[in-house]
Amino acid sequence: MVLGIWLLGAAMARAEPGALLGNIDFTTDSDGFHATRIRAGALSPYESYLDHAGVAVQHTWYSQAQWRREVTGVVGLWRKQDRTTLAGVNAEAGVVEVAGHTRLIGDVTWSVRPAPATGVELIAAADLVDTRPALDRGIAYGLLAMSAEQRLLERLTVIGFVGYQPFTDGNERIHGRARIVFDALPEYGVNLQLRWRGYESRQTDVGGAYFNPQRYRQWTGAVGFRNRHAGWMWQGTLGAGRETIDNVNTQPVALAELRAEGPFNEKLRIAFTAIYNKSVGYVDAPDYSYRRLGVTLIYRF
Repeated sequence: MVLGIWLLGAAMARAEPGALLGNIDFTTDSDGFHATRIRAGALSPYESYLDHAGVAVQHTWYSQAQWRREVTGVVGLWRKQDRTTLAGVNAEAGVVEVAGHTRLIGDVTWSVRPAPATGVELIAAADLVDTRPALDRGIAYGLLAMSAEQRLLERLTVIGFVGYQPFTDGNERIHGRARIVFDALPEYGVNLQLRWRGYESRQTDVGGAYFNPQRYRQWTGAVGFRNRHAGWMWQGTLGAGRETIDNVNTQPVALAELRAEGPFNEKLRIAFTAIYNKSVGYVDAPDYSYRRLGVTLIYRF
């Protein structure tokens, strides 16, 4: 934490265009698990929301019934993406202290556009497993993945994803995802999506730390939109489908997402995220769902 404050001060002291960063995220689920994360930092140099570097410190409060835990960390931020295609790098990486362990956290995406109709992303990520027993044991995971996008017809795009997910408890998962996107109303930014995702776990006994089926599959149909208005980007998804656990249990899933990002004035930029997801994650509970609200502020000085 002390190192994070020192780096934050050093970033603000640089004689280059800069900005202040603030973020708050609230997450709650149907199992009574709650998480609140606050992040504050400085971006310098700051050319735009797509071109900057910086550092931030964060603190997360977890609770469930009478149980409480707090986790502190520091992250470095770097973003340099093309305004039109979003090709480039969007990265955050750092460490947190949890249950006597130092764990890596972050999300790094490198996007390239080898052709106008083709996109490729290389992804590296790491985070804590957000359940009470996993946090008490300091269990975290990593992810190495690649995603490829190809427009087949003027309105039809296919996207594929493969990933490897190791856990600090020795477990491993192999992930696969596929998506077909049809631009139904391109003038309004409305599309229809058919999604599939699944994974296989290499280790079935994780000591009850988190829900870990050997095989997981999910099919979802969704309506999405993406539109720009008055300098703001609005995007969202509404979907439903079914998930299958170990080829036996089948149950419905649902998804609703909304994101808005844009300038409040010439100095302040705001991003808002709201998510509802009804599908199993790391918690084995009937009709499990979680909700997340997040707000990010960037103030340029």
